[in-house]
Amino acid sequence: MEQNQDQSLFDMNMDSSTQSHLLSISKWTKFISIVGFVICGLVLLLLAVFGAKITEQLSVLFSFGNSELAGALIAVVLIVLLLFGFWIYFLFRASNLLRNGLQSRDTAQLADGFKAMRIYFIFSFVISVLSLLSTLQSFL
Repeated sequence: MEQNQDQSLFDMNMDSSTQSHLLSISKWTKFISIVGFVICGLVLLLLAVFGAKITEQLSVLFSFGNSELAGALIAVVLIVLLLFGFWIYFLFRASNLLRNGLQSRDTAQLADGFKAMRIYFIFSFVISVLSLLSTLQSFL
């Protein structure tokens, strides 16, 4: 049976329980994304304040001999932090779009919210696969 693609999500008689669950999802995703942004901000603040000390300690710890390699390691941390920020941004965007779509009963915003959540989960999948491959490589 084919469903009509132009049928609105709200025309499918979404009950109040489903709407409240989606609003609850929106609230939790917003909370999680704000915590992620705070963590990113704290890491950036710590890198800005203690960057020179961290570079010095990494040079001593890993016996780099020069601080350029330790600086490169900090640059890698900044790139990972930037990717983490994009990842969390899509969760924050999904939260706002889902909430706005439910409140205004706008299916386009609701669909955009689910698209943003899909991108967030794709990021999550890629991070999980990379983590799994890294763990498997350490066993070999």
